[in-house]
Amino acid sequence: RRAWRGDREMELTKTEFDLLELLARNTGVVLSHSSIYDAIWGYDFGPDSKALAVYIGYLRRKTEEGNESRIIQTVRGVGYSLRAS
Repeated sequence: RRAWRGDREMELTKTEFDLLELLARNTGVVLSHSSIYDAIWGYDFGPDSKALAVYIGYLRRKTEEGNESRIIQTVRGVGYSLRAS
């Protein structure tokens, strides 16, 4: 699956694409960990799971090459949000 940031194409796994699409469809809205787990994987892994943080890390590496600004924001203890550009 592919997505673009500006003119740069990014190759994403299915899970990375689904996660980015979910965040993009809710730009500016903080999505809770539980709601993201449910939307992407169909269930909540529980409070000790690091799966979401791992995939957010993968996405950040792909969306923030070079000097590109961070677009995926962490809201500690709550979840994640995609920053409107």
